Amino acid sequence: MENKKKHVYYMQPSMSDEMESMLGEANATSKSDFINIAVRFYLDYLHNKKSVDFISPMLARTIKSEVESVEKNVSEMLYKLAVEQSKLTVALACNDDFGKFDLEKLNEYCAQTVAENNGVIDFKEADYYTELLNG
Repeated sequence: MENKKKHVYYMQPSMSDEMESMLGEANATSKSDFINIAVRFYLDYLHNKKSVDFISPMLARTIKSEVESVEKNVSEMLYKLAVEQSKLTVALACNDDFGKFDLEKLNEYCAQTVAENNGVIDFKEADYYTELLNG
């Protein structure tokens, strides 16, 4: 690690005040540390010549994280909708015999069916399983 050398630079008081208020955001322990971090960031930016290339890895990580979160939420909701759709399909196939079903048993059956069939629900299959469950 290089030895540090003292330098004197001029700065507007408002910029100095803003820098002091942002020490925590920059994870800096002092104004001197803040300036070192800021200058390193700007030098890296200048070496890369394009802000898009410099910032794009940060954007890519952020976007990836958001997409994964949305994907998880949408997948959970689609699964729940498929289970409900399966329950409706079985109920329609049962017609009058729906009263014989235990709702918990129906939910377990439909959740298992949806999981096994990736959410593809077939009316003929629902009728077949209705006979099986009622029998």
